[in-house]
Amino acid sequence: MNREKMRKIIQRVHDFCAKVPQILCLPLSAVLMALCLLFPQIGAMEWFVMIPAVWYLFRLCEGERPRLRRLYGLGFLYFYVFYLVVWHWFIDLYPMAFAGVTKGEAIVLIAICWFGLSLLQTVFSALVFPVFGALSRTRLIRKYPVLTPFLFASVYTVAEWAQTLTWAGVPWARLSLGQAECGLLFNSASLFGSYFITFAIVAVNGLAVYGLLHLDRVRIAAIACAAVFCLNLGAGAVGYLTADADSGDGFVVAAVQGNVGSSNKWTSDSNEQSYAVYEKYTAEAAAAGAQLVVFPETFLPYRITESNTLGLYVRGLAVKYQVTIRCGGFHYEDGKIYNGLFTVYPDGSISKTVYAKRRPVPFGEYVPMRGLIEVLIPPLADMSMLADDLDPGTDSAIVDTSVGRAGSLICFDSIYENLTLASVRDGAEFICLSTNDSWFLDSAGVYMHHTQARLRAIESGRYIIRSADTGISSIIAPDGSVAAELPPLVEGVSISTVYPIASRTLYSYIGNIFVYLLIAAEVAMALDAILLTVRRRRRSNE
Repeated sequence: MNREKMRKIIQRVHDFCAKVPQILCLPLSAVLMALCLLFPQIGAMEWFVMIPAVWYLFRLCEGERPRLRRLYGLGFLYFYVFYLVVWHWFIDLYPMAFAGVTKGEAIVLIAICWFGLSLLQTVFSALVFPVFGALSRTRLIRKYPVLTPFLFASVYTVAEWAQTLTWAGVPWARLSLGQAECGLLFNSASLFGSYFITFAIVAVNGLAVYGLLHLDRVRIAAIACAAVFCLNLGAGAVGYLTADADSGDGFVVAAVQGNVGSSNKWTSDSNEQSYAVYEKYTAEAAAAGAQLVVFPETFLPYRITESNTLGLYVRGLAVKYQVTIRCGGFHYEDGKIYNGLFTVYPDGSISKTVYAKRRPVPFGEYVPMRGLIEVLIPPLADMSMLADDLDPGTDSAIVDTSVGRAGSLICFDSIYENLTLASVRDGAEFICLSTNDSWFLDSAGVYMHHTQARLRAIESGRYIIRSADTGISSIIAPDGSVAAELPPLVEGVSISTVYPIASRTLYSYIGNIFVYLLIAAEVAMALDAILLTVRRRRRSNE
């Protein structure tokens, strides 16, 4: 295809876009992008579905230079639609039998969670548009406008990372999750982390738009677009090929899925059922040669001690089947209550090292700003099934086992990359992940949460043994592949061979340095703009 013919095609695309009601570009891209996260099988679309929204934003900023207030409103439209689609699976929680509420109360609570969480996420995320608008007027971008797509990618990436900083930001919808079924494109996280994938996706969309808006620079835009994509692909290939998946002496592990969900595990008559189910699959795992068996988060929602009923039950299983068992239960220490992960050895002893969940679920395990919430939204404060708020753990609590040093994650922990990295840096050779997930039933939430675990395995270069109450229970390899897996809402056990790993991924060393560099660049641009403004005012006053 010659250059002139390419120009005509691009011009036709440009003309078509100009005829579309412009404001529709934002929700259109938002819906398509959200669908890529919900269905990673179409994740390849992420590399171009943002084009309508970015086209509208770039065109607006280059032409009208709108007020920042207007840009915030446009960002609000984009992200609120995006999050409403991402969090739509809250509907599947109905009728919330596990919470002991009426159907009417369930509808109200689900609406608060769905619309409220989407709103909470959007209030901050919408700042991406005005921050980009402000920085696009700085001296560097005016001098080198081809950097505009990279600026937008930078602002978007930093905003995604910032969601990990407070309870109000839930990093559930990071763009890298959409690449889970896109082969090597997912594995670059082992080198530079998931935020590099986000940056690459947004930059490619931005460069495509830049080429559409500036036909005289389409060649350089196309080259840069291909370079960014190939850089992520190349990094993914390196990450995949260097994943230390099966070296050394392996051992057999099992992740038990009892399929005793939250709607009935809290009733007293479910105890005998749970005891029978977990012994059945512990026996099956031991017969298959398993040395380590992992149970879900609070598989029975009680305290575990050496002498109480639940403690004696687990100790009895460990001795009878000669396996090490890691299981969830409540842990009391120094007047605080934790969601814990215990280790019971084949001799029946319980390790004194108990992992305490580091990121309890807001409104599920504790109520942030409880006093205010109890006044404004009482049903939300009462949604937790626990009588008291749980306390967060403070360390990775690496525990020694006969097969290696085990790191730990519980449920919500697995969506925060810094917790897994801390475990690896503290010496974890594999990771045990116990989770509930029965709240999600068979909704998209179950699959998205499981994909987060796959991403953590790639970033950390560690096997992850994931045991969930009602699914998905799996054994995940360091390259993100799943060696064994049970679908939601069935009982059973996932069994596979795991290899303890001492080597480290590049990302485990550098962490989120890529994000910090982006922040430094944005701050430098902002300071330069401020200093330039101050100098101009001084000159005008002289």
